[in-house]
Amino acid sequence: MAHQPAPFPFNEEERVQSLEHLKVLDSVPEKVFEDIVLLATTLCDVPIALVSLVDRDRQWFKSCIGLDVQETHRDLAFCAHAILQPTDVMVIEDATADARFAYSPLVNGPPYIRFYAGAPIVTEDGHALGTVCVIDVKPRQLSESQVTALQALARQAAALLDARLLQLQRDEQVTRLHSQLDRLAHSRDEAKSQLDHSKRISSLGMLTASIAHDFNNLLQGVGTALEMMRLRSRRPVDVERFAAAGLQSIEQGRQLIHYLLSSVRGDGPEVICIDISSRLHAAQASMRNAVGPHITLSFDFTAWGWGVMCVEVQLHAVVMNLLSNAQDAITGVGRIHVATRWQHVESDPTLAAGDYIVLSVCDDGPGMAAETVARAFEPFFTTKPVGKGTGLGLAQAKDFAFKSGGDVRVETAQGEGTTVSLYLRILGPIAVPEVV
Repeated sequence: MAHQPAPFPFNEEERVQSLEHLKVLDSVPEKVFEDIVLLATTLCDVPIALVSLVDRDRQWFKSCIGLDVQETHRDLAFCAHAILQPTDVMVIEDATADARFAYSPLVNGPPYIRFYAGAPIVTEDGHALGTVCVIDVKPRQLSESQVTALQALARQAAALLDARLLQLQRDEQVTRLHSQLDRLAHSRDEAKSQLDHSKRISSLGMLTASIAHDFNNLLQGVGTALEMMRLRSRRPVDVERFAAAGLQSIEQGRQLIHYLLSSVRGDGPEVICIDISSRLHAAQASMRNAVGPHITLSFDFTAWGWGVMCVEVQLHAVVMNLLSNAQDAITGVGRIHVATRWQHVESDPTLAAGDYIVLSVCDDGPGMAAETVARAFEPFFTTKPVGKGTGLGLAQAKDFAFKSGGDVRVETAQGEGTTVSLYLRILGPIAVPEVV
């Protein structure tokens, strides 16, 4: 009679995908797994022990004592039978007396298996990936305590596989972060070497116009706060709230002045890793004061705990610019919505593959024509009347997003409003402050 291979488990595809997800197949030997097979041979008093993982068409040995091969075909694997019952230890006391194995080449030829016992290595999802198994060349039995020990070793193997994957993921994340930081440092150093005094002077006019544009928005917020204080001077709680909002706008103005001076001196602004959602959540009062009473302003910050490299004062200035543009686009009563969300990007023509915070400002105004969108990011281009705008708001937004490793997208249609979305590259997780 011919040898009969084991049938596939009912969840074979999910089982194999779970095994492949661990990234362990064909990996180098590791002492923690060698210790498992050493313990197995000692506890069960056998010459051969394996940590065997059953792949699509083979069984591969993560660790092995007593055999000089690294894998065998799945059709010959005792372990392929053992994984069919994930909760049990399969014990074959004499393979020559078992119809499943009596005609196996591994029984009738090297290594002349007679005894086999395999405890399935099972994931938390119930997928049997392989076994911790022991083999002897003579018939024998296992005691109840030896069976229990073999199951304990299989559980330990499953835990080690999970821990190994977590370590791989941490190492990959650290490598990516180091690579991103190296690229950022290289880009910054390269930019510094190219910028000289004459270049800074030539760009001062553009920078001054940009700061003036941002200051106009801040002064609007301060003016609104002071006006509300005047109207509600008989309500101390409201006065305190609006005063705090006005002071916050003044502090942002101080930071803008510091940014301007540092740019003129040439020592550059402070680039730090911040949680975008946390900083915008804290600035809600200032944003509310920047829009008129006819605007309903709402927020939805869902992407917390992700670090983005940027200049914080520029972040606030860009958001204020976008709020100002959205408000100017609305005639009469309207709505503006500010939100953050996490998004993974693949195969994008302008964005590198990776994770991004998407900061969006959406209004229900009249939208923009296609020809306006095509020029929206050009410096000094504006559709507003003379004296009402500098045309720098969206240009600043694009520059900010680009320096943060991303880009800006505009979604609009006439009569359907406008959404401006800043894609800001995530460097990694960051501590989330308590939200008050």
